Amino acid sequence: MPREILPTGTDSPQSPFDRVRQVRDDGSEFWSARDLCQIVEYETWRNFAAAIDRAKIACENSGSAAQDHFVGASKVIELGKGGRREVEDFNLSRFAAYLVVMNGDPRKPAIAAAQSYFAIRTRQAEVVETKLADALDVPKRQMEIMQLAQGLIDPRHLEAKARLVLARALGEAPELDPKTTPLYAQTYLEEKGLTRDEIKSMSSVFGKRLKAMYQLERGEDPGQYPLETKAGQVRQVNAYTEADRDLFDRVWTKYYGDAS
Repeated sequence: MPREILPTGTDSPQSPFDRVRQVRDDGSEFWSARDLCQIVEYETWRNFAAAIDRAKIACENSGSAAQDHFVGASKVIELGKGGRREVEDFNLSRFAAYLVVMNGDPRKPAIAAAQSYFAIRTRQAEVVETKLADALDVPKRQMEIMQLAQGLIDPRHLEAKARLVLARALGEAPELDPKTTPLYAQTYLEEKGLTRDEIKSMSSVFGKRLKAMYQLERGEDPGQYPLETKAGQVRQVNAYTEADRDLFDRVWTKYYGDAS
């Protein structure tokens, strides 16, 4: 009685296609054509090899190199009375396995199950690859914009932004120097627990007092940095960093100490 093959797209123990899936040291996956031949219940390798030959042609017609997806290999099979023999095999990529089963005998229920399985797995991989490409495209565009902004934006803020973008793209926590980490007046006031209306009413005066103290102590104006507001507008703001936090604290204590 033929075994039941369930067309699942998950790593379920019910799926024989997942059980014979192999993974190389570099993380790439493949299926042994000999293993696949048994699972889809072909009685002879010759007939299954014919499906492989048709799949290779389909692969080339799609614009992909067959040798990249159908890697020649060998497999040792057990014979009667303890004998063994080395036979031809192929290491099939997911795409190659999909093409093989699509070129298999459609009358076989096992082939229909395999077609469903590899169609689902191929679609899942396409979705993941698309999302990954999109995720990498955003930081790439951001870095290109920052290159164009050199000489227009305070280099300390440009360096901090570049570190943030790179860290996020790599899935790491950014290592930021306080001297280059931006500190905005609005962010500081939000940290003080002020409401949106309170920040709106006092941010302008707070910023002027902050700038005046900066000029008094540093003998120069703070740099400028473009800030994108929540409404999507971009406006120039004074460029301070975490190294200036003590200055922020002194302005707050001097003028707003009773408000905390």
